[in-house]
Amino acid sequence: MANPSLTDIDPSNEMRAPMDVAELDCGQSTLQLLDEVQFMVRDILTQWQHPIDSIERRSNHRVPFNKSIALFDIDEQTDQPTGEAYLVTGRDISSHGVGFSHGGPLPHTKVAVGFELPNGCSRFVLVRLTWCRFTRRGTYDSGGMFIRPIPSPDDMKFDWNEIPRW
Repeated sequence: MANPSLTDIDPSNEMRAPMDVAELDCGQSTLQLLDEVQFMVRDILTQWQHPIDSIERRSNHRVPFNKSIALFDIDEQTDQPTGEAYLVTGRDISSHGVGFSHGGPLPHTKVAVGFELPNGCSRFVLVRLTWCRFTRRGTYDSGGMFIRPIPSPDDMKFDWNEIPRW
């Protein structure tokens, strides 16, 4: 069965998932991963409602995204996740990027961001960090743009419940 384009919209202006999330297989191609990430983000964006009194300077709408995200340093040569994961708290997400809060400065300009899917699989996206600020709460807020999905390494198995929060 061909994977429909994420831009396929029915007459009632509702998006259709490329497949049921519960049926996703962890061994998908990079193109399928991209479709999956785009669908996940667009599904979140369909819930977005624009307040009349706000003016947004960004070209893409952001929506609150208060979920745990796994953050990994990446190997500069392969752009693959390396080392230990740590959980950060998502702040907002758009079709082009993500914002999150964390406990310390990030030493790199690119990170692997992992999203846990309802079926237990994890998907990773390479993110170029574009900003970081220290907050009055004593934490950091950072954000970046999605570069591309990256396959999760076969040898990287982890339990989301055991990843330390940062």
